[in-house]
Amino acid sequence: MNGFKLRAFRIVTLCFFAAGCVETSVQPLTQTSFKVSTEAEDLCGSKGTRDITFRTAAIEVIKRGADRFVVVGDQSHSAITGGMFTSYGTFDTYGTKTQDMVIQIVHKGSQGYNNALSARQTLGPDWQAIVAEGAPQSCL
Repeated sequence: MNGFKLRAFRIVTLCFFAAGCVETSVQPLTQTSFKVSTEAEDLCGSKGTRDITFRTAAIEVIKRGADRFVVVGDQSHSAITGGMFTSYGTFDTYGTKTQDMVIQIVHKGSQGYNNALSARQTLGPDWQAIVAEGAPQSCL
């Protein structure tokens, strides 16, 4: 098994035995805005972490009885949280990816409604089932 495959195997194994590969929280900011924060293992990558955060935002908009929203804040960062020496004599690091989004709900009749994103379209034709399941717990 080469170094990359071994590292990927270790990360996947850690994810299955840990509390989860993804942790997402939603913080209310106002009656019509909230912040979604997602922390995910390196294996998810920046794109995977961003996708989970965006889908969680769409789910939350629907749960609040709306459909349209605008992303008014978006920030990401990475952190190295540890490392280990491998049997191949290399040092592999592992860490987390974090994505924060501030979401503004846009109600029908409000300025910008026609330009706002649709939560239902974001989630696709099975949006009802996705909302029922809640925020994704894994990027796999």
